Amino acid sequence: MTQAARAGIDQVAEASIAALRAPSVFNTQPWRWRLAGDRGELWADRSRQLSGLDPEGHLLLLSCGAALHHATVALRAAGYAAAVDRLPDPERPDLVAWLRTGERVERDERLFRAIYQRRTDRRPFGDERPGAAVLDELRAVARRHGVQLRLVRDDQVPAFAAAVAHAGTVEHGDPRFRDDLLAWTTRAGFQRDGVSARTVVAAGGRTVARRDFAQAWPAGLAAGEGTDRGTVYAVLATEADEPRDWLAAGEALSDVWLTLTASGLAASPISEVVEVPGVREALRRLIGGVGRPAIAMRIGIPLPGSEAVPPSARRSGTEMVGLA
Repeated sequence: MTQAARAGIDQVAEASIAALRAPSVFNTQPWRWRLAGDRGELWADRSRQLSGLDPEGHLLLLSCGAALHHATVALRAAGYAAAVDRLPDPERPDLVAWLRTGERVERDERLFRAIYQRRTDRRPFGDERPGAAVLDELRAVARRHGVQLRLVRDDQVPAFAAAVAHAGTVEHGDPRFRDDLLAWTTRAGFQRDGVSARTVVAAGGRTVARRDFAQAWPAGLAAGEGTDRGTVYAVLATEADEPRDWLAAGEALSDVWLTLTASGLAASPISEVVEVPGVREALRRLIGGVGRPAIAMRIGIPLPGSEAVPPSARRSGTEMVGLA
């Protein structure tokens, strides 16, 4: 291998380590990297698929898309464009992407820093609403990936809240959903994954009901004094429901989340509204019948002086990155 090729694969290896910080449904981290020649291979890990909540693997692919985008951000910070071949082999559908270093570019570390600042903040936000300029930027960021970011209008929030509540009711009444929730909220510490008590928020006043993760233990974060009145609700929607669309939705989610983090905002995902088919269809109608909802988000301004949200557990590079 030439010196240039060796430098390239070293950069891809570093990028795959940065991708460990990507968000994923229930913090399942359902991917693995394999380094082969001058490229990194991103593979979906079906052993981490949520069989009840995500039987078709849509949210698994979305999670892989977030990891892929995190890796491209790391390459850009190192001064390389990313050369990506998505879903390159129809005979191997779990091979999500090939990633190589592309041409040299100017370093851009803004989003790379946000990788290590980003948290899932489930606490109520305050009264102040994110500014129009940053929301316009988030729309443009999503469009880069062929994904629409549709904001829920104020007059639509009650219907959106009802959809979230109905999804929660359906899931808590279905043993398949309850099994997934229990499995990924009672993980042993050495597993370094799942939703831990320290990142879950106690019940408190909020416009849209939070997902009740704290079923086996008390929540680790206080709800605080936020009213949630300034919270913005957004839906990422794709053109279709093909694997490439769900992958793009994950890349857009990562890009949007890192961008808003770099702008001083906070967010948490709302995936239950796409996990229940009937609720997902109601959400599609709510946003005008344009596109297929892939995930929703709540976006807001953290309250001044609020305690830092602890990072979610992450598996190690030795477990998730290896040689092909």
